[in-house]
Amino acid sequence: MAMTRSDRKLILVTTAALIAAGLFFAGVLVFATRTTSPTANGPVALYIGPQDAIQEKLDEGSPLYFANPFGGRGFWVDRENGVLVAYDVGRYDDPECSVRWRGRVNSYMDCEGGLLTQAELGRRPLTILETGPRAGSVLVDVDTLEPPTGATG
Repeated sequence: MAMTRSDRKLILVTTAALIAAGLFFAGVLVFATRTTSPTANGPVALYIGPQDAIQEKLDEGSPLYFANPFGGRGFWVDRENGVLVAYDVGRYDDPECSVRWRGRVNSYMDCEGGLLTQAELGRRPLTILETGPRAGSVLVDVDTLEPPTGATG
């Protein structure tokens, strides 16, 4: 059975609409999942939660891991001498070597199995807002990596 002119027109219009819809959704997906960091205009302070809630979770026994939502390396939030600090997840002298928390030995461990003290870990600047409507909010600068406070071994 031969297709009529109106059948061909319907098929062409439907095909064009499907292609246009596919391109539109592909564009939305690319835009929504892009991994560029919005840090081109300066460092980004990532809000990680209220200080009280973070302290309460730390009281349960282990540091808290946070992934970097902008595609960079994550960080651990812990206490050092009672003060909140953010430790980088890479060994400072070898960023490819990941640092993990090992609860059974109650210590940080590098990719080679070596135990690390807090003084041997690179840090991300951590700020606690003290005034204003967001007082008590904890912010971490995910673009800045500071050296360890002690000598690495």
